[in-house]
Amino acid sequence: MSEVADEGTTGFLVPSKRISGWLFVLSIWGILLWFLNILKMATPTGDKVVWSSLLSIGLIGGDYQTTNPDFRLYSDGIFIILCVIVNLLAIRGISSNVDGGIKGWLMNIRSDFWPALVDISNPGGVRKTVSLWCILIGVSFYVTWGILNSGWVDAGVYAVAAPFVVFGWAFGKLADAQALEVNES
Repeated sequence: MSEVADEGTTGFLVPSKRISGWLFVLSIWGILLWFLNILKMATPTGDKVVWSSLLSIGLIGGDYQTTNPDFRLYSDGIFIILCVIVNLLAIRGISSNVDGGIKGWLMNIRSDFWPALVDISNPGGVRKTVSLWCILIGVSFYVTWGILNSGWVDAGVYAVAAPFVVFGWAFGKLADAQALEVNES
C-alpha cells in the first residue's frame, strides 16, 4: 500500500479534533435517544420509534412509530450498533488529537466556550458570541421541550431547535474564518 492510501485510511479511522467532537456529541445523543426509545419515553404518546423507517425516510420498516414494545433487531439493534461505532471512532479521534483525551477535550470546551458567551473581545468577536448563543438557545429549547413534553423525537421540536444550532454552527465557522484572516494579516 502506498503512503497516500495509508494516510487516507488513518484520516478516516482517526478523525480530526473538530469532526471527532461533533461525532462524539451526535453519538451520545443517539445513544440517549435509543435508551429513551427502549423505555418508551422518546415520544409524547409513548409509542416506540422505528429507527430504520425514520432514518430511511420511510423506505425501510414501515411506519415511523409503533405501539409494539418489542426490541427490533434490524431497527433498534443496528441503530445502537451504529451509535456505538461512531462513539468509539470519535473517542479514538479525540484521544489522538487532543492532549489529555476526553478530559482534555471537555476542559478545552469549558475554557473556549464559556468566555466567548459574554466576552466579544475574544477571537471571532461578536460573531462568535452570537454563534454560541444560537447553539445554546437551540440545545436548551430541545432539552427543555424534551423534559416537559417527553417529545425527544418530534418534528416540531427539531423544526425550532435545528435552525438555531445550524445557524450558530455556520456563524461560528464564519467567526473562525474571520479570526484566522485577522491573525494572518
